[in-house]
Amino acid sequence: MLKSVLRPGAGWLIITVVAALFALEITALAVATREVSQTSRAGDLLRLLEHVEGAMRVINAAPQDDRRQAVKLLDQLSSGVTLDKTPLVTDPVAADDELAETEDILLNSVAARGAVELRVAEDDAGPSRNPMAAVASSDPGPVETGLSRLSTSYASSGRFIASIQLADGTWLNLSSPRSPPPPLLSPDSLKWYVLFSAVIVAASVWAVRQLTAPYRQLETAVTQIGHDLRVAPIDETGSNPARGLIRAINTMQQRLKTYVSDYEYLAVALAHDLRTPLTRIRLRCEMINEETGAKIVSDVHDIEEIVNSVLEFARSGVTAANSETVDLLALAQGTAEDFPGVEVAEEEDGVPLLVSSDGTGLKRCLFNLIQNARRYGDRVRVILRRDEEDAVILIEDNGPGIPQGELPQVLRPFYRGEGSRNRASGGIGLGLAITNRIVQSLGGQLLLENRDEGGLRATIRLPRMGLA
Repeated sequence: MLKSVLRPGAGWLIITVVAALFALEITALAVATREVSQTSRAGDLLRLLEHVEGAMRVINAAPQDDRRQAVKLLDQLSSGVTLDKTPLVTDPVAADDELAETEDILLNSVAARGAVELRVAEDDAGPSRNPMAAVASSDPGPVETGLSRLSTSYASSGRFIASIQLADGTWLNLSSPRSPPPPLLSPDSLKWYVLFSAVIVAASVWAVRQLTAPYRQLETAVTQIGHDLRVAPIDETGSNPARGLIRAINTMQQRLKTYVSDYEYLAVALAHDLRTPLTRIRLRCEMINEETGAKIVSDVHDIEEIVNSVLEFARSGVTAANSETVDLLALAQGTAEDFPGVEVAEEEDGVPLLVSSDGTGLKRCLFNLIQNARRYGDRVRVILRRDEEDAVILIEDNGPGIPQGELPQVLRPFYRGEGSRNRASGGIGLGLAITNRIVQSLGGQLLLENRDEGGLRATIRLPRMGLA
């Protein structure tokens, strides 16, 4: 499953689309958070301006002797207001351009109320008091929970500090809390984000599957055509490029079907036309002397064998196979009964090794390969095994094998090697070619290789059923 997902194709397309959508969502959240943060900072500076103006009104309205009492009242209303001989902001130069501009705005606002100098700075320590700590209950409701969370955030988010020099030389120091940075995802919005993400993923998977559906259908149909040219043409559906490709494949299938039909018809007609004169030759041989007639009959028999082999090759892999569930162990044991001494072994016991195939055609392949191995070796083994996706049949012998340079050629029609293995057969080089075509028509693969310990190994790989 993981291999199919990681393989380049629809799985990668879905992963790419979903990853791009998630990246877009995170980027949008980050941009929105930045905009909210900038707006909150502007609001904090505006709140600082209001605190400074309010404090200066109170100071100017109070008599000189009552100023400290007025400052204490202001501190009770908004903590962090003091009247000292020294400024809380010691640096006369603002830390950045934004704070310097804020100083100018504040000074212009309170200069008429007797302010001589004004300094503004930021402090990450935050206010010392948490107003919700004193009123917290053991069973908080949603409003109290939200206020406590917000109060805790303000208590740790830092503050703006303003130091204002009055006309008498004293400094009015006050602070205003900074708003906490907005979270990228809050607990309340997380569930909506998860729901929205799930909808996006589902929509992306559906869209990609709809986009690739014609190509999956095309892959299945082309695979069926490879096994049987007589399957129905593919329905022309999907996008314009997909319909054009399907139309071209249907045209190719029709031309191949016509070519193969003509090829098969030619072979059948040739075999039929040859059998008639061969029968007449056989009858006439009976009219001549026995020795000469026997030789001619033997030659006629060889010609008939060649004709039958050519006809069998022409028909192999063309006729549609009847698919059925086949137990390979039972099939191999039944086929090996015709060859005494042939050993059949299954590497894994317990679960039957099943394939969906044409039992008759598969038995024919096994028969040909076992017969071929038996002809050149006195010890033949049929081994069954399973791998991740295929059922594997191995036919091994201890014969002379095939020269390494001829292995790629022996599956070709009418090929006869120079080694004793082929020379002793007396055939015309169609046995392995016929077997190979039948295996291919069943959706499998035939491979020949020499064994390290001597002899030949023929391997048939077939798609294994899911239950196996």
